[in-house]
Amino acid sequence: MIRSSSLLILVCCTPVVAQAQCQIVSINVTNQCGPNAPFVTVDLAGGVPPYQLTFTGSNGVVLDAQSFAQGTFSTYLPTAPLMDSPVEVVVTDELGCVATTSAYFNHYVAYWAEVWFEQACPPTMGTLFWRGTFDIIGSPGNPDPCGGGLEYAIDRDGLHLSGVFPNGWSQLANGFWRFDTPLATGYDYSVILYTPNTSSGCWGGSNVVYCPTSSGATASSSTCGQQFHLKAALGGALPSGTLMRDDLRAADLLPLTEPYTALGYVYTGSPTALSTTQTVLNTTGVNAIVDWVVVELRSATAPGTILYSAPFLLQSDGDVVDMNGSHFLTAPLPPELYHVAILHRNHLGVMTASPTWLNKNLYSTLTVDLRNGSLPMYGTIPRMQVGNTWCLWPGDVTGDGSVRYTGAGNDRDLVLQGIGGLVPTNTVTGQYRTDDVNLDGVVKYAGEDNDRDIILHTIGGTVPTAVRYEQVPGP
Repeated sequence: MIRSSSLLILVCCTPVVAQAQCQIVSINVTNQCGPNAPFVTVDLAGGVPPYQLTFTGSNGVVLDAQSFAQGTFSTYLPTAPLMDSPVEVVVTDELGCVATTSAYFNHYVAYWAEVWFEQACPPTMGTLFWRGTFDIIGSPGNPDPCGGGLEYAIDRDGLHLSGVFPNGWSQLANGFWRFDTPLATGYDYSVILYTPNTSSGCWGGSNVVYCPTSSGATASSSTCGQQFHLKAALGGALPSGTLMRDDLRAADLLPLTEPYTALGYVYTGSPTALSTTQTVLNTTGVNAIVDWVVVELRSATAPGTILYSAPFLLQSDGDVVDMNGSHFLTAPLPPELYHVAILHRNHLGVMTASPTWLNKNLYSTLTVDLRNGSLPMYGTIPRMQVGNTWCLWPGDVTGDGSVRYTGAGNDRDLVLQGIGGLVPTNTVTGQYRTDDVNLDGVVKYAGEDNDRDIILHTIGGTVPTAVRYEQVPGP
């Protein structure tokens, strides 16, 4: 008989303590006017670390992060692109436990006034200017986001000026404001325009708080006067395209000394007989010199009054440059609005229709492009069009401010006289002459590329008695 036996196995079990459910105890998003990035702090409890955290803004911007322990986890939220409020945070622990919550917060965005100094010559006192708008991160050129009620403060060592805006300021054309008190040059100034009674900025709506930030400006002890860029084109030297011919330079016919004093032009505020260098005239390509020109700055209220004039050089690509080749044109005039005019020895001059603020501001230097057809010019049909480029009318050989094909004082006869007056097919080369209307270094009355036909084209091409007048006002 076989007896059966049973084995009793006792298993001693240690009670399992259930892991606390993962949870987000708290979440807080703070932001300040200093660092613009929102700073989020999450207090995590329960669950099994590490935790995976996903922050999602209302605009879909996502930030993934990881916390390796319970307790406080902190990080900056994205600002490029900006994460919009509210932000949702999803926390997933090692075992897959999920907790979610959301938080609202305000964006703090810095804005600052674009301020700069300008000085007349000699520079002893500077004038502070404000464009009248604010630069805001991501959105430059906005008007005051606080909606007015501004105050200002201007500081440097030993000086503090403050008040309620616009008291103490004068509004100028083009949206500029000028601080009425001149400030000494040679100092760095801190300028701030802000909304009063708010230590953390002003509300701008849409959960955005704008933070006024101090703007730096230096009243230089050396830089003074107006400084700007200028572009122009001569119709006689531009048969097509955008580059003018530089045949006079290539043939070594351009004079080193400006020619306008010898032609009877009287400069205002600048010396006569100014000269360039052979190095400048040797430049080729788009910066090759085409010819000498005269630039005038005229009164905003009396455009017939010349306040400053000087000789400059015109490059093939249209840039007007100083005698050393610099693209910065300067005039020792105080900060103000000016009409800009340009003259040439055998073209009709032109002038801007509206006075323009010329000097450089905090970020750029103004370019006055007289070739631009959308730039209003003084007078009636003051320019001719070659393709997309607007040019000075060619053909004023007499320099009297008009182009005539027939009659007393006409320009055509001077071309004929220039080649001898008897044989119309004669040419004259190797000379720098006003009857060389197309600036190719050859005076021609007949045949291809002659100078006579340009005069006829300028007056209209069909009625030989028509006259084209310069549209720059006289004194």
